[in-house]
Amino acid sequence: MKQAVLSHWDLPMLPIIALIIFMVCFITYTFWTYKKVNKKFYDKASQIPLQEPTKVGSYSKGKGL
Repeated sequence: MKQAVLSHWDLPMLPIIALIIFMVCFITYTFWTYKKVNKKFYDKASQIPLQEPTKVGSYSKGKGL
C-alpha cells in the first residue's frame, strides 16, 4: 500500500515543502526573538552569568529571570 501511495507522489516536491516549512519557522523564530517586547527578557538573561551567587549554586530571587 505504501508503494502505491508513493508511486503517485512527485518526490521532488518533498524537499521544496521541507524548505518552505523550515523558512517559515526560521523567519517566525527570528522575528519573535528580535521583537522589542522581548528586549527586557533578553537583557535580564544576559546578566545571569555575571551575577554573584547568594548561595552555592543558586541566584537571588529578585535578580534572576
